Amino acid sequence: MNVKADKMRYQPNKSGYSFILLGLAISIAALFSIITPTTVVPNFGTAVEILLNIVLMLVTFLAAERCKVYSRDWALITLVIAGIHILRIFLVPTQLVAKGQLSGWQFTGIVFMLVSTAVCLVLGALITLKKQGLLQKHLREIGE
Repeated sequence: MNVKADKMRYQPNKSGYSFILLGLAISIAALFSIITPTTVVPNFGTAVEILLNIVLMLVTFLAAERCKVYSRDWALITLVIAGIHILRIFLVPTQLVAKGQLSGWQFTGIVFMLVSTAVCLVLGALITLKKQGLLQKHLREIGE
């Protein structure tokens, strides 16, 4: 009997959960880096960015909570969320640079934060998928 896998039945997935929450925090920092510079003129794109980020924050937090209990489906949803964060680079930040409302350094910082967010989410999801696979294998072995 695999004692380590058996312990997973009663212990939360702290590492996957922590990576996803770290990604959430970096995402919030990226949002504020996009909307707070004094050179940025708010428009409809800014409103959409804020609304999208609110939805992503809520879904990401839910995904973190579900990944904490080794949910395979929510780990896959977390990978989709990571992809959305990569796509966010090409929406508002790129438009703001094209309009001259963000400097190259600000844009680079935002891209770094959004990529870091995606990396953290992917790591959290992969850790969850790996641990979930080990737990499922163990449960099959013991007949549960």
